[in-house]
Amino acid sequence: MQSSDRKRFAEVLTEVMAYYGKEVSPFQLDVFWQGLKSHEFEDVSRAFTLHAKDPDHGQFAPKLADITRMLEGSTATQGMRAWAKVDRAVRSVGANRSVTFDDPLIHVVIVEMGGWIPLCRSQEDEMPFKAREFERRYAAYRLRREMPAFPPRLIGENEANNKLNGFEHYIIQPVLIGDVEKANRVLERGKATPSLRITDSKAVVAQAFARLVDQRRGDAA
Repeated sequence: MQSSDRKRFAEVLTEVMAYYGKEVSPFQLDVFWQGLKSHEFEDVSRAFTLHAKDPDHGQFAPKLADITRMLEGSTATQGMRAWAKVDRAVRSVGANRSVTFDDPLIHVVIVEMGGWIPLCRSQEDEMPFKAREFERRYAAYRLRREMPAFPPRLIGENEANNKLNGFEHYIIQPVLIGDVEKANRVLERGKATPSLRITDSKAVVAQAFARLVDQRRGDAA
């Protein structure tokens, strides 16, 4: 929703709460608005109607969590939907091409799991375990409503080999997965540096040793 939708949203929420014999406080309005403004107005309005029709919960005035669940599903369901998208991309695109999904959280989770190439190179009998790990991680982020920094693309083997051979300037456009407009936004807003930096301890020791040698050479001179 846009800022211009807030008045319409307030009117809908007021009518919904009146249906349950309740009034809307400014605090409630702000909580609902902040929690739902990322969705389209028509979808939010429909979710309120669906809540009222729900035979299990519709007799109670909706809470933000009720409407969010109507719009997004449970965190477990979201994780399964996201994995279905990843699984299709693994099988149809594969490890050679870099990819950008329309959901940046997918990038975060796949990076945590080791990256796009190792995921695509997993054996078929490993995939059910990969699926459960992905869904668990994804659902945990959704539950916390957390979005860490994310890379703009998941690097495939072609791009990785170019970088390894000194051809960083040769840009390979990633395959966009899902909604093209949203995937382009992920590509534009992602950060090249991962949110979690992992360094090989052997490399750290080698660098420290090289600095020590240089220092001693300088002292000797």
